[in-house]
Amino acid sequence: MIIDNGLLIGRPDGMESAVSSFLKVCRCANFFRDLNDFKPIEDSPEFILVLQHWSDEYTQTQVDELLNRFPLSRVVCCYGPWCQSDQRTRQIWPAALRVPIHQIQERIELECKVLLGNVLPIERTAGLDEVFAFQHQLPDNKI
Repeated sequence: MIIDNGLLIGRPDGMESAVSSFLKVCRCANFFRDLNDFKPIEDSPEFILVLQHWSDEYTQTQVDELLNRFPLSRVVCCYGPWCQSDQRTRQIWPAALRVPIHQIQERIELECKVLLGNVLPIERTAGLDEVFAFQHQLPDNKI
């Protein structure tokens, strides 16, 4: 376990591998099925994993509220196959935060390295070239 305080948002059905990978690294994790339900949380989680099953499942307002409320939290939106083309036609989630379900295990491991201070974090506003470089780091690429 690496993460003391995690937050999981979304429906877990069909994304059990993402949920399992997330829970393996969390000492304590809160779970909410909807982006509107997490308002009672007072502490900022270290890591937030949002599960997205279809395009426009979350509105721009919901995503902006989440990112503004937890500016220091590591946030990742794990998206399913129905969301593959979202980055072409939608800009709701920043590209730096979007990860397809088949790459979530590696991204969670990478985010844990960021939280441990072993890897430099990617900025939420990073361009696609920076996203690629971050996600495809060599194992020995350290600070």
